[in-house]
Amino acid sequence: MKQAAVLWLNITKAIVGVIFFASAAAGQAKTPANIPVEAFAALPSFDSAKLSPGASKLAYYVELDGQREIFIQNIDGTNPMKIPPQHETNFVSFRWASDNMIILRTSLTDDVRVFSPGKIQQTRVISINLTDGEFTWLGRPNNIRRSTKRELASQHERIVDMLPNDPKHILIQLDLDLDIRAEVYKVNIQTGFRKIEKEERRGIQNWFTDVNSTVRLGYGYNGERWNARFRDNEGNWGDLSYTDWASNIDIEGFGDTEKTLYVSGKTTKGKMGLFELDIQSGEILRELFSHDTVDMDGIVEHPITGRVAGVRYTDDYARVQYFDKNLAKIQKIIDKALPDTANLLLNRARDKEWYLIYARNDQNPGDYFIFDRTGGQIFFVATSRSKIDPALMAATKAVTIPVRDGSEIPAYLLTPVGGGAKPLPAVVLPHGGPGARSDAEWDFQAQFYASRGYMVLQPNFRGSTGYGPDFEAAGEKQWGGLMQDDVTDATKWLISEGYADPDRICIVGYSYGGYAALMGVIKEPGLYRCAISANGVTDIGRMKSNDRKSVGGRVWIKNMSLEGADDGEISPFHRAKDVSAPVLLMSSVDDARVPWKMSQDMHKRLKN
Repeated sequence: MKQAAVLWLNITKAIVGVIFFASAAAGQAKTPANIPVEAFAALPSFDSAKLSPGASKLAYYVELDGQREIFIQNIDGTNPMKIPPQHETNFVSFRWASDNMIILRTSLTDDVRVFSPGKIQQTRVISINLTDGEFTWLGRPNNIRRSTKRELASQHERIVDMLPNDPKHILIQLDLDLDIRAEVYKVNIQTGFRKIEKEERRGIQNWFTDVNSTVRLGYGYNGERWNARFRDNEGNWGDLSYTDWASNIDIEGFGDTEKTLYVSGKTTKGKMGLFELDIQSGEILRELFSHDTVDMDGIVEHPITGRVAGVRYTDDYARVQYFDKNLAKIQKIIDKALPDTANLLLNRARDKEWYLIYARNDQNPGDYFIFDRTGGQIFFVATSRSKIDPALMAATKAVTIPVRDGSEIPAYLLTPVGGGAKPLPAVVLPHGGPGARSDAEWDFQAQFYASRGYMVLQPNFRGSTGYGPDFEAAGEKQWGGLMQDDVTDATKWLISEGYADPDRICIVGYSYGGYAALMGVIKEPGLYRCAISANGVTDIGRMKSNDRKSVGGRVWIKNMSLEGADDGEISPFHRAKDVSAPVLLMSSVDDARVPWKMSQDMHKRLKN
C-alpha cells in the first residue's frame, strides 16, 4: 500500500489531516451516469476498521475479486498482512485480543438437516496468532460425519465474554451435541483447549454474563414457549419466564450490578426505550433512554470493558446516546469537528486514547478517521468506497406520506443529481424484513437507480421497525394486506405530487421487499411497469412449513399471513396468472433464509 504524507492539523479548527495511505480517487466520472455499475455493486473497499489494543496496528476489511478479506497493517501503513476467508466461509466480525492476536467470527451455509429441513447459516470462532500466522478453530468438535468425513460443528458459535481481565481466555457459546441447547466454554485462544463453564439447559439458546463475567442469564425458545433462567448470588437458578414483567420487556444485558438488568420496553411516549430493572422484584428502577419519535435499536458496549455504555437508535441516521460520561464527551468533540456527517465511535485502543471514527451522510458512504484525544488531533484514514464521489450522489429527503386509512407513514425520497423536468421515471424500493426499516444513509441500490436518472422512494410501511411497537404491530398478519396497501399508497403519492411519471414506475425489493414487488404487480395492475424480486418469498405456505422447524419459528410464522385470507391468496406463486407486468427474478443458491427453489418454481409458473 502506498503511504501518504502525514499532515498534522489541530482538531479545534475542524480540519482533517491525512495519515496511513491514500485511497484511490473516485475515477474520472463527470456525471453520476458515468460511474460504473460495479462501483455501486462492489463491497466496500475499506470497511469495519479496528485499532489494536496498543494502537500499534489497524485491521479492516477490503474487497478483492468480489470477496471480503481482512488486512492487518502497522499503524504507519507498513507490513500489510492479508487474511483470506478459510474453507468457503465468509467473515462476519473480528475482535482484537492483543496486538498479536485477533479473534474472527466467520459464517458458512451448510445443509445439516439436524435442526432444519435444509440449508442453515452456521458460524465459527477462530483465533489467529499474527506472530506465526497460526489459525485455531476455538469451537472445533470431536465428531466427524462418517459419510463425508466433514466435521459436524455447532450451529452457532458466539463469543459470550472477552474476559477483559484474562487476556488468554474467552467465553464461547457452543452446541457441540447438536441438540439446540447451548453450553458455555472457557477457551484458551492460543491452544483452543476448553473446559465447560455452564452446562446446557433445555430451551436455552443464548447465555449472558454479568459485570463480573459470571454466566448468570440464559434465554431462548422451547417450541413456542419463551424461556429465561437467572442465577442468584447463592448459585440457584430460577425461572423468569413466569414473572409479571417478562412478557412485557426484552432483556438487553446486565446493569451495573449482578442484581439488575437493562431491559427494553414501551415508554410513555409510545416508543421502545431502555430501563434498569431489579431482577428479584421486577421493579423498574430508572428510565435510561426514551425518544419522542423513534425506538432504541439496541445497546452499545464499552470498547474496553464490554459492558453496556449506551443505546443505538436511528432517526434519519444510526446514532448512539452514551451513558458513559467520557464516551459522551468524546462524541460531542467529534460531532463539533465533523459537523456535516453523522459520526459513530467504532473502536478505542486500550492503552492510549485513540478513537476510530466512522463519518457518513446521505451522499457520502463513509470516511474513517482517528481521533487522538491526548494530542487533540484528528486524522483521515480512508474512505469506505473509493470509486464513489459524494458530489455526484443524490440527496435523500425524509418525507411523510398520507395513506388510505387517514394515518401517515415515513419514507425517504432520492432525487437524481441535476433533477431534470419532472415527472421522472421512478423506482419504488420497499425494504426487506418486514421487521426492518429504511433510513437516509447512503444506500448502494437506491443511489445506483438515482445515478441513472430515476426518482427513488423507500417507504417505511406499517410493520417496519423503529417507529414504535404499535406501528410495527399494525403489520402483523398483514402480508399482502395493509403492508402492501401502504406501499401502493406511497406509489400513488409519488404520482400525485408530480415526482413520478405514472407510465414509468418499477417496484424493486429483496426478501420481503421482493415479495412486496411481486404482490405489487399482482394486486395493482397498471400501476407498475415492471417488478424485480431478489430472494423474494413467493410461496407463503412453503415458507411457513420450513420456518416451523427452526428454533422460535412457530412463534414468528403466526404473523406471516393475512387475517381472514388463505395463504394461497397472498402467495405470488399461486397467483402467477394475475401478474400484470414483466418480472425479473433473482435468487442466491446459498440463501439459508429464502430457498432459491422458490424463485425457480415461480419462474416456471410464470413461463407456463
